[in-house]
Amino acid sequence: MTTNTYHGEEIVLALGFFDGVHLGHQALLEEIKKIGQRLGCKTGVMTFKEHPLELIFPNYTPWLITSNDQKESMIEALGIDYVFLNPFTEELMKLTPEKFITDYLLKRYKVKVVVVGFNYNFGYKGSGTTSDLKELGKQYGFEVEILPPFIINTHSVSSTFIRELISCGQVDEVKTFLGRNYALSGVVVQGKGLGHQYGIPTANIKLDKKLILPSTGVYYSHVHYRGKCFNGLTNLGFNPTFEKHPFSIETYIYDFDEDIYDQELTIEFLKKIRDEIKFDSIDDLIAQIRIDIECIRKDFIE
Repeated sequence: MTTNTYHGEEIVLALGFFDGVHLGHQALLEEIKKIGQRLGCKTGVMTFKEHPLELIFPNYTPWLITSNDQKESMIEALGIDYVFLNPFTEELMKLTPEKFITDYLLKRYKVKVVVVGFNYNFGYKGSGTTSDLKELGKQYGFEVEILPPFIINTHSVSSTFIRELISCGQVDEVKTFLGRNYALSGVVVQGKGLGHQYGIPTANIKLDKKLILPSTGVYYSHVHYRGKCFNGLTNLGFNPTFEKHPFSIETYIYDFDEDIYDQELTIEFLKKIRDEIKFDSIDDLIAQIRIDIECIRKDFIE
């Protein structure tokens, strides 16, 4: 978490939700750094702890790419001086675009320049547009810079597009737009112990955040544990071979034999191998897992 305390200095401020801190976001952050250096100002990002849709249309709230902690640490690692993670409240939600600027933004920060993406909206029901922001900047004495779409391979890079790739299992395409492979972190918990019985132990991880998940199936993964990286086979799903099996994230770690219950792992998703399958018996399931393990070893490891 940020240790910097804002003391009311003039600031170049980026506004947005910044879920994932993808390559489009990173281009915007590079821009505020350039402006900050030119003007001799501090740089900052003002965003929210909760996705605004949680309050406005809860049923339409997206599952997120990054937790608040991840988002904050990533933005700071890119050299931004301040990350303001503010609560999104009902009072804030009801402010008109102008009141959002005068009663909220300018009362908190000594804004020299505001930088936003081309599709930025603000104020009640998102009624404020980038054109409105420019007009309010002229009226209240701050500059506004609006960045055009950030295009890679004909796609406008956005958190929504990256979420679609992840949820469809196209994890090998994510890095092109996110700037890194998609990864999840969680604590290893006790599972059914079935893998141990058959000599293919798996680590079951429990997530503590509502983050978007790749589609069900088997993935080639990298497993990060205590500063080391291991090859892995990760299965996400309900394991339909078993009746009423809860959703699980299980990973077989190659060339690894340690007791890691209650330890945190990070699973980095590299390639989807196959969809989830319902088998007629446990023996058929185990036979397929052995095939998957050998396929990954042959295709990606050896």
